[in-house]
Amino acid sequence: MLKAIVHWGLPVVLSSGLVSLPQIAGLNSAQASPSVSKSISQSHSSHHPKPIPVYPNSQRTESMNISSPFTMPLVFGAANQQSWVWKAPVSYSQVEKWYVRKMEDQGYHLISRVLSSLSHSESETFGLLFAKGQENIDQVGINIVPITPTLTEYQYISARLSVPARPQSSVISSPSSVRSIDVSYKPWHGSPVTAFTLTQPRQIDPVVKILNTLPVRPHEMYHCAADFGQGVTLTIHFNNQKSWVVKEQAACATVTMPHTPTLGDLSLSLYHLLGQDAKAATTKG
Repeated sequence: MLKAIVHWGLPVVLSSGLVSLPQIAGLNSAQASPSVSKSISQSHSSHHPKPIPVYPNSQRTESMNISSPFTMPLVFGAANQQSWVWKAPVSYSQVEKWYVRKMEDQGYHLISRVLSSLSHSESETFGLLFAKGQENIDQVGINIVPITPTLTEYQYISARLSVPARPQSSVISSPSSVRSIDVSYKPWHGSPVTAFTLTQPRQIDPVVKILNTLPVRPHEMYHCAADFGQGVTLTIHFNNQKSWVVKEQAACATVTMPHTPTLGDLSLSLYHLLGQDAKAATTKG
């Protein structure tokens, strides 16, 4: 989807490039302060099995940081690492192409590309954001600034987003504990809402399976495309007379349900599963 290229995996305060935090300049495993290096070393083996590559023949500059789009280490407690600013004797496009290829070789995929020319920036800054892992929790942001046609400066920030545990109370003990599920399904393209009820075990079981396996969305992640309310609302009726209301906001790939933080459904598995039921209900209706 197009939204996969424009969404942000960083906090909105970071991806906007409009605020500034105290700078931790030149932070890496060798130069980090004691208070920060501990958190980096504890997470580094699982965070980045391979170090973030540095463009060949790059030289470290005296610059403290590159302004926007990815200027600061992540906030909200994410383990993070910020490199020095590096100078490469090649064009911007060469640095970008090299990093896209190298990061893909390490199992990352590009989830965002942005150009910033905010008033406080010294020049145009090209930002690349890469991610991998469950829910894209391993992330690397790279700022690239063209200085001249044959001189480029760049800096990277890497982070592993923390994922809170999902409470057991949010897991449905068994599909057989569910009597029925009322569904309100809102399609993507402005069609009317479709409402129907699931009562058969063959209909209820896959819904429960999806809900029970969705992971908690990391607190740091912020990406939500513009939408028109598309998604699914479920009212789950249990045999013990209790009911849960579950909502999936499809544009944000998020699911909210009782007893747990927001869940992530990046593949929109719930939305697409119930879309098949909505299609059948519309056809029969």
